[in-house]
Amino acid sequence: MIHSSRLLIYKPYLRLASRIILAIVGSYGIATLTALAFLGLPIDRVSAIYWGQIASVIICAAIIILIFSVQRLWLAWAIIAAIASILGLFCYLTI
Repeated sequence: MIHSSRLLIYKPYLRLASRIILAIVGSYGIATLTALAFLGLPIDRVSAIYWGQIASVIICAAIIILIFSVQRLWLAWAIIAAIASILGLFCYLTI
């Protein structure tokens, strides 16, 4: 009985910690994949690097906002996994 009440106390903190970890790791990973995806586009390599870095900063900020604005934690994880899968597949096929 004591253990279950302790779990109820720490449960909101675990959800917040999960969102923070997802925001840090997920936004960095998707920003990196975004920068790499620009190398697969048919543009000059220097321009691809330049625009990839600009886009990755914007995407990183947008992903952090998205993670904390979604109400369900599992939905935030699913959205990040889907975006990372699509970008990873694009990078794999084009680079």
